[in-house]
Amino acid sequence: MKKWIVVALIVCVAGFVQAAEKKGKGAGKPVNKEQFCAQMKKNMEKQGKTFDQAKIEKRFDQLDKDGDGKLSAEEKKAGMKGKGKKK
Repeated sequence: MKKWIVVALIVCVAGFVQAAEKKGKGAGKPVNKEQFCAQMKKNMEKQGKTFDQAKIEKRFDQLDKDGDGKLSAEEKKAGMKGKGKKK
């Protein structure tokens, strides 16, 4: 009986580890403007806010410092740091 409990515990822990790895995989992956806008739209609708496509595209362009059409992990991180600051 004790062996089954140990096996069940190992299976549960392995499942949690895999789920955590999957969740974190997209964090450092670059996103293009279309992906960025889709995610922002989803987040804003979830918060009950109005989505403005032009405004979000402009924000993407501001964050894309190297102009390659993708937001790298560094560009996203830098954008989050300045999120609460007034211009």
